[in-house]
Amino acid sequence: MIVVGQQDRRHLVFEPFLTGRLEKLAGDYPVWVDLPLRPGDVPGAIERAAHEAETHRGPAIVIVPMDDWSTAVDDDREDAAPARVVRAGSVDAAAIDKLADLLAEARSPALVVGAGADDEETWSALEQLAERLVAPVFQESFGARAGFPQDHRLFAGFLPADRPRLREKLAPYDRILVVGAPVFRQSPYAPGRFAGEGTLIYAINEHADEIHRSPADLAVLAPLAATCRELAARMPQREADPPQQFVPPPAPAPAQPLLAGHVLAALAERLPDQAAVVEEAPVDRPELHERLLARRPLGFLSAAMGGLGFAPGGATGLRMAQPGRPVVAVVGDGSSLYGIHALWSAAHYGAGVLFVILSNGGYAIMDRLAERAGGKPPWPAFADVDIAALARAFGCEARAIEHHDELLAALDEVVPTLASRSEPLLLDVAIAPTATFAP
Repeated sequence: MIVVGQQDRRHLVFEPFLTGRLEKLAGDYPVWVDLPLRPGDVPGAIERAAHEAETHRGPAIVIVPMDDWSTAVDDDREDAAPARVVRAGSVDAAAIDKLADLLAEARSPALVVGAGADDEETWSALEQLAERLVAPVFQESFGARAGFPQDHRLFAGFLPADRPRLREKLAPYDRILVVGAPVFRQSPYAPGRFAGEGTLIYAINEHADEIHRSPADLAVLAPLAATCRELAARMPQREADPPQQFVPPPAPAPAQPLLAGHVLAALAERLPDQAAVVEEAPVDRPELHERLLARRPLGFLSAAMGGLGFAPGGATGLRMAQPGRPVVAVVGDGSSLYGIHALWSAAHYGAGVLFVILSNGGYAIMDRLAERAGGKPPWPAFADVDIAALARAFGCEARAIEHHDELLAALDEVVPTLASRSEPLLLDVAIAPTATFAP
């Protein structure tokens, strides 16, 4: 839910300076947009926007003229929004029976989970289902959140984001159930099918748009937790050897200059299970996935469709919403420049986030993409930009890190304090640019 300011209501009709035509500010992306008819309707509009955003699983915008905030509330009138919305958790028995019959025929089933499944109840239901099926559980590619506990013995890793490697990854399985994720999110275009001949795909999702564009043999639009829980209850226990559990790669040996792997491995060794990692380091995201596994709901967050500038503000907001939870933002130096001013908010509001900046001195992701296209990057590096100094200018404590022992010492000092910190800290870690990129 997003509140957007507008010029003074009393002369909007004349379109004064700084008036915005804000109803179409974000195009077709919002699920609901409202400019309240009266100042007294603002509280109800904000409540309704929260309900609309949750029900329709997208951004809802309320446009509030600046003078509305100083208008007295009319207590003799109800808000046009419920105080609480209870969403039905029932499922269609016939749909569950059909899915159960189809999965029972599988010789080698697999699950694919995504951001829509990132809550405690759905994780629990998926664990029951995966254990009944003895099926590997893959995380969708480019998922904004984790859909399954990634330290579970049935977690099998992350799907690749191009069709040839996706087909290879899914080749051993004849039935694939996709829960809370699109079928399938990709990045670079490649020809061919998502899965090989003979592989059947089923989908369960609460997001109608994702269901409607999914190339699935059967798609069920229904509440995830209740559906998966009932499906697990109907499935006979499958007799099969458990698949190989995903194992993070070993930490790289100390070296100079530091690599992203040194930083990510050091964090993985120290972060508690309840930590939340907010990611915006595009070229290093594949390795971050392999090393920083999500062990609790909201354990991993990223921008849903890849826009830059999300992490500094997103991590700050998450920490303010869950003040007792350790929050670490892993951000590339290029990405950080899109939202560096959020450090002021973190400092001003006492959000004790640890910001770890992977400073490779340029937009390494763009360099790698240019190379994949057979060209050379036309943009300059910016190794002379001092992220730590920028952080201090916004009131955020910052340290520059260049050596492995400095990194470990800083993390050993700071990580144990993350649950109770009331001030943010930025570590500007100089690393060599990552040489490859295979999402």
